Amino acid sequence: MRGIILVLAVAACGSDDVYDLTGIYQVSADVESMPCGADQPIMNPPAYLKFHKEKDFGLNFFVYDECNDAAGTDCPSGGVHDSYVLGQKNGWTITETESSFGGSCTLTYIEGSALVTGKMLAIEHSEYSDSPNLTDPQCTTDEAGKRGKTMPCVDHYHLDAVKL
Repeated sequence: MRGIILVLAVAACGSDDVYDLTGIYQVSADVESMPCGADQPIMNPPAYLKFHKEKDFGLNFFVYDECNDAAGTDCPSGGVHDSYVLGQKNGWTITETESSFGGSCTLTYIEGSALVTGKMLAIEHSEYSDSPNLTDPQCTTDEAGKRGKTMPCVDHYHLDAVKL
């Protein structure tokens, strides 16, 4: 099986006009729907998020850990969270395309954001995916990007939190 991930964003490195997400946030709402359309509160949402900056391939980006305490010291490992790579004045975003071919083609398009207004953080994530009848050479991340939001929305979540 061939899998390719292409991140369609460029990090804003070291700019003063880019928001720094670093810190602890207390979660006030966490909803999800699979497939998209009727978000419901998730079971056992995290109490806190701890955002931290990382660097890979020369690019700055933010990720978060789910934590049980306001100090951000009890953060169980596990769970893959969005990486936010495109900095802007009020937060960070990501757009990602994926393709895989293992006898049939699967295309995926993902958009995510972690945006701040005052002390309020809003995380939004939507994933669109389809299994079109394409050959291996046609099953590309470029094709996933072209189809984007025209594919069925298979996962959506929204989280609200307050920076401590």
